[in-house]
Amino acid sequence: MKKAMESDKNEPTAESVATAPETTDSPRLEAGGAAETEASAVASQAMLGRLLAMAQRYRKEGNCRQATELFWTLAEEHPETPQADAAKAELLELAEGYGRAGAQHMARSMYERLLDLEG
Repeated sequence: MKKAMESDKNEPTAESVATAPETTDSPRLEAGGAAETEASAVASQAMLGRLLAMAQRYRKEGNCRQATELFWTLAEEHPETPQADAAKAELLELAEGYGRAGAQHMARSMYERLLDLEG
């Protein structure tokens, strides 16, 4: 009696090959990958520069609310950029202006929020 698991030597057999799953740490080599990443970074910096310029223009025109919102966006959402540093400096100047204008509550609130970003 033949065993059910025996195979004929002429039959092809399949072998299971295990492959390691791709991890997010694995570098991807795609055509133009480095150039695309660099172009994306340049585009991001350009966009952040435009947002900073827009916020500065709002401030110059006296629209402090819009300026402040954009400065906070830059400072909080893009903290490691030169634009965030410039936005923080602008926010500090705005807070000082509020303090000189007698809006102590607004100035104190802005100082506390700026300190939270640094801490």
